[in-house]
Amino acid sequence: MFKFFFKKNFFDVWDNLFHVIACNLISLVVLALSAFLCFAAVSVPEGELARNVCTFAAVAVSCILISIFSFAEGSNAADVASFDTPRFLDYFKSVVPSIKDGVLFGLLSALLAGIAFVSIPYYFNMYRAGGTAGFVYLLLAALIFWFIVITILALQWFLPVRSLMGNSFVKRLKKSYIIFFDNPAFTLGVALVNVLNIVLSVVTLGLVPGMSGIIITNTNALRLRLYKYDWLEVNPDLTPQERKNVPWGDLLAKDRRIVGDRKLRSLFMPWKQ
Repeated sequence: MFKFFFKKNFFDVWDNLFHVIACNLISLVVLALSAFLCFAAVSVPEGELARNVCTFAAVAVSCILISIFSFAEGSNAADVASFDTPRFLDYFKSVVPSIKDGVLFGLLSALLAGIAFVSIPYYFNMYRAGGTAGFVYLLLAALIFWFIVITILALQWFLPVRSLMGNSFVKRLKKSYIIFFDNPAFTLGVALVNVLNIVLSVVTLGLVPGMSGIIITNTNALRLRLYKYDWLEVNPDLTPQERKNVPWGDLLAKDRRIVGDRKLRSLFMPWKQ
């Protein structure tokens, strides 16, 4: 299943390359503005407390801006994952409807960043200071660290859940954790693909696959994974062992026919098909 997901996702991004680049150009502007806000906040000269408050405010605003414009691409990513054509105009139409969720998700992201960069170093320094409670401080730092890691992995599913399933903000958050704990290996695999996406984005200066490509990746992953839950829904009497033997060959048969037997060399050397 994972091999097909990787192949389908690659061709989906390639087939919609111009749309991906256009959306990523907007994302780069948003990222540049966010970076400027953060650097400006760090440079505030009025004291450490004021600088810390301004920095957190800048991070929160940056996370909100990035979240809004990322969510605006969600419906197009869902279209791409469903073999439909994305529409650049829909991207702009989706900005305003994405504001509420973007604000909430941005604040959540900023809170996680604050916990990660404040709490973990604090407890680790308390551990290094020694004392009878040293082990407790180390344990707290470790617990917070793994909470952050699990939450980051689970939040990969938040935007696709919003695009494909709807629901309220809280329900999306719950489903993101449920999908993670039900599919930890697959979630980690998707995260590794996104690491590759980030590396390629750095090489291409953010043009490909960029933010849009990462959103398509996550949406593709969830859309294919939802076949499993559709299968479980129509087979409620399966034993725990039978539930593990998901018939991916049958579930992905239609998608495989649509993708076809395309090869990478056909993209760059079509005369060798």
